Amino acid sequence: MVSKRLLSHVRACIQWYRIGCYLLLIQLVGCTTANHNPAPVTSVQGYKTELRSHINTPRYRVKKGETLYAIAWRSNQDFKFLAALNQIPDPYQIYPGQVLKLKGKIPAPVYKKPTPVKIAKTTNSNSNKSTAKTSVKVPSKPLVKLANTKTVTAKTSYRPPAKSKPPVKVVKPKVMVSNHKLKWSWPASGKLIRTYSTSNSGQQGVNIAGSLGRNIIASENGRVVYSGNGLRGYGNLIIIKHNDDYLSAYAYNQKLLVKEQQWVKAGQKIATMGNSGPNSGAELYFEIRYRGKPVNPMRYLPKR
Repeated sequence: MVSKRLLSHVRACIQWYRIGCYLLLIQLVGCTTANHNPAPVTSVQGYKTELRSHINTPRYRVKKGETLYAIAWRSNQDFKFLAALNQIPDPYQIYPGQVLKLKGKIPAPVYKKPTPVKIAKTTNSNSNKSTAKTSVKVPSKPLVKLANTKTVTAKTSYRPPAKSKPPVKVVKPKVMVSNHKLKWSWPASGKLIRTYSTSNSGQQGVNIAGSLGRNIIASENGRVVYSGNGLRGYGNLIIIKHNDDYLSAYAYNQKLLVKEQQWVKAGQKIATMGNSGPNSGAELYFEIRYRGKPVNPMRYLPKR
């Protein structure tokens, strides 16, 4: 028979085992119910505005494949301001490793004073002293001596001065439409699911829902200044320059159909609709920027 002492020892072990399990369960429950800040929910392309690749530093080192337009877009700056600040002439070419200033004052242009021209003095061959040239008056009409010693004034033919031709005005061809003539159109058909917000962390554009592969068209005439996927948070992105003030952007595209420096017309197909992540529906993210700053697209797009 089992002794009472051994039986009591076994019962004590079982009791301590139960207590240990109970304490472990309490600890696990406490960990799962603790008040933690939820991790940000993002898609593969990082939909949230704060996750996009914005630049807030006063200087930036250019990476391979980047353009001045893309850097201006990421820093919410006007590309003309960055070009003037860094003294980059048109067509605004930059190179990897170049350090750009993103903040500061545009340097004033430097004007060079004209170099004074020295006039050499003429010297006489008989002496070292300089002699000034004297002017000789010539009669307006030459005199002709005849045999009878009479002085006769010779007749000269008068020719009126030739009329100067008026300067020819050189008219440069217009390659950009002016600001007041921009006529925006919707870049895609579909339901408007998100609108512009003025808050710091709000929407800087609008989202239009649709279906994968749907046509994305240029909202106005212009030149493609960016076409690629180098800006995190925008996926396959197209940026079009319409004039010196306005840019438009088309993000989350499935396929890009235009290249950089290509001219496009309003209504021309430039991409196909994609999505912002594997678990989200098809949509287009559309922005309009005026001098580098996002503006509400609903103020420019026609009413539906």
